[in-house]
Amino acid sequence: MKRWIAGVAVVAGLACGSDEPTGNSGVATVSMNANAIVLIPGQTEQLAATAKDAGGNTISGGTVTWRSANTAIATVNGTGLVTAVSTGQTDVSATIDGKVGSTRVTVGAVPTTALVSMPGLSFTPFTTVIKQGGTVTFEFPQLPHNVIFERKTGAPQDIQVTSNVRIGRTFTATGLYPYDCTLHPGMKGEVNVVP
Repeated sequence: MKRWIAGVAVVAGLACGSDEPTGNSGVATVSMNANAIVLIPGQTEQLAATAKDAGGNTISGGTVTWRSANTAIATVNGTGLVTAVSTGQTDVSATIDGKVGSTRVTVGAVPTTALVSMPGLSFTPFTTVIKQGGTVTFEFPQLPHNVIFERKTGAPQDIQVTSNVRIGRTFTATGLYPYDCTLHPGMKGEVNVVP
């Protein structure tokens, strides 16, 4: 008798059900890893898009389609890598199953001055973008470092071992100028000089 009542209850429950899904399935929103980014021409930034269901849970899978609203300002490739092209603002969007998330991209003018600091055993930022003829100032902390440029045409004079001082170098030719601190293996940086 108990089995018969339980069976009727299951059948009744199925009969009263609807075609509506009972869980949080399907993409409800697409969230981006950044709401806004600021770049200068030539710089890149990696964006990521995450599909979420109605409950805010992450959904795996699904194909992401990337798009820039204005490719004259910034482009985006199939993996979400944004490349700044020229000054202005545009939106980069990611679409997953018809739902769209976006990031505002602002591209500013290339600076004529920049600062590289040395927290710990690193150069920050790793890549410094500067306009041709501009000056990069290296800010040395108490721990001694040096800045030794890769030997190539247009590279400025090296900065020998020093500490507690700021020293500038002017870059007169376009190109990429890698450098490192020979006192600390793996401590590297680069200056990208653009027109």
